[in-house]
Amino acid sequence: MLKKIICVLLMCLLCVAIFVACDDAETPSDDAATPPSDTTTTPPVETEKEYTVTWKDENGETLGTTKVKEGTVPTYEYTVADTAEWDYTVEGWATAQDGEAAALSAATADATYYAKVTKVKQKYTVTFATNGGSAVNAVTVEYGQTVSAPTTNPTKTDCRFAGWYTDVALQTAVTWPLTVTKNETVYASWNDVVDIPAMLVDLLNGYNLNPYKSIPDSMKPGAAGNLVANASAANKDYSSAVNVSSIRGGGFGEQWNMVVDNLQQTNTFFNILTVVEGLTTTSVTAFNNYFDDNPGDTAHHQFASGIYSVTIDFDGEVLYYVLDYTATLPLLGEQTVQIAMSMDADTEVKTVRVQIGDANALKYTISGDSYEFYLKYAGVRRAYFEIEEIADGVYEGHIKEFLTVSSVGIESAADFYINDNYVTAVGNKASGLLGFDNYICELYDVSTGKMLGYEVRETKDIVLIGEVTFNTLWFDLSYINGLNTIRYDEENEKFYINGSSTAWEAEKVGGISKKRESRKFDIEFRTQYFYVYNAQEEAYEVVKAQVPMFFVQEENYSTLAADVENANNINIAVMLPGAKLNKLQADYDAYVDVFIENKAAMTEDAIIAAIGDKKSFA
Repeated sequence: MLKKIICVLLMCLLCVAIFVACDDAETPSDDAATPPSDTTTTPPVETEKEYTVTWKDENGETLGTTKVKEGTVPTYEYTVADTAEWDYTVEGWATAQDGEAAALSAATADATYYAKVTKVKQKYTVTFATNGGSAVNAVTVEYGQTVSAPTTNPTKTDCRFAGWYTDVALQTAVTWPLTVTKNETVYASWNDVVDIPAMLVDLLNGYNLNPYKSIPDSMKPGAAGNLVANASAANKDYSSAVNVSSIRGGGFGEQWNMVVDNLQQTNTFFNILTVVEGLTTTSVTAFNNYFDDNPGDTAHHQFASGIYSVTIDFDGEVLYYVLDYTATLPLLGEQTVQIAMSMDADTEVKTVRVQIGDANALKYTISGDSYEFYLKYAGVRRAYFEIEEIADGVYEGHIKEFLTVSSVGIESAADFYINDNYVTAVGNKASGLLGFDNYICELYDVSTGKMLGYEVRETKDIVLIGEVTFNTLWFDLSYINGLNTIRYDEENEKFYINGSSTAWEAEKVGGISKKRESRKFDIEFRTQYFYVYNAQEEAYEVVKAQVPMFFVQEENYSTLAADVENANNINIAVMLPGAKLNKLQADYDAYVDVFIENKAAMTEDAIIAAIGDKKSFA
């Protein structure tokens, strides 16, 4: 019975639990009955945009970067320090390296700006302190320009102007022309008026005529057109195709190089003559003190000044001024040196003879507007050089050279002609052509120093044909339009043009002409000369380069384009202006025969005899 009662109670409890659970499921909760809140969600605060601005200098190198907020105009402080040569101004900023400066815009994106910098040559003034003499106007020039000595010397009562010096103490004479790189003051030096023979004054003021002064700067070693950094810059490797435009032009031909070579040799002697300038004042004073006590028609005085033994002698006809000393010289070592200057009392012709050791001597003569010298150097070179100013700025010169190499004597000669526009050199030197005994006429543009071309007269005795004369025009490839690249197969001695796999061909004259087997045109390597500066020796050294050049026989020039197209299927044209080509041909016609006559006029024995021996006094 008890069990039944317990079962009934349990059943009742279960029903109650089920009822309560159902009641909870149907009754909404307080939360569910609560209406939704009216509160609005606040969006997150938006961050300001930033952009990166890159700043670059005028060469494109990065200076730095800055961060700027959108809408902000970026700024950057940049200056370029002035140099002795240049005054720099930062004009502003540009959006491209070569662009124009403009106001910067507010930032809307990352940006890069380039500094716009202008430069102006600094100007400097050379002031002439006359030390009590009449005024000389100062000269203002740009950095690197040269200033020449004043054309009129200052004057001072009871004094004679002696020269310009770089220091107040008057120890270092100015070397004119003066290259200006800063503000400079030069100082006048004065001597007391002394009653010296006019001949001695004339001699000491008129001995230093250097023929280099007659040569245009563009035609000297080290001019921009012929200066290279090293030998490889002038000599290219043509085993692979080379752009014609990259072939270094501006080299001298062999005729003008011979002129330059002889002038360079003379510089060894002319540099030694600078000691005369330093001794002039002392010498004149000493001689006049002697002369005052020994008046008469003749005079002879000898004295020492430092390492120098000075002799001044006048025998009634010729005045001599002679220096003897021993010194260590560049490239030559310790040498005895004699400088013997003289002037003829009647003709006023001045002569200077310089002896260095036993093997080296130079003798030159100044007469009116002409100048000639005789040279022997190192026992291997004998040379004669003459130059004459035949009109204002117009020069004519002649060279004869005897060179001994490996006991073999080589004889060469050259004539040259200089005016404001052209330099023409005619000669028979061709070291690259064995047995060459013919004639070359080279033409140069004075404004650039570039060789415009040359013409060669070559006479050959051809078997079964006889003597034949060839007149060939030669040009740098830069003057031949249509030749873009060139390659040389050394093994087969063939050129390949414009990337072609077919070798370049030279068309023969053909027909029944004596020249039928000769080429109308072709390309060959020829020697040109460039210069490298040796800072240690403070001298320019020559570099020989083999340069491909184009030639055409003069009588085939008019059909050249058609002949080349026929043989090589290439369209070409010679781009040398007609006036310059006409000048080359006219000079060739005018000067070659004159050269043939001139080259026989001077012998090696005559050069040695003209140089003579050291001056001695009995």
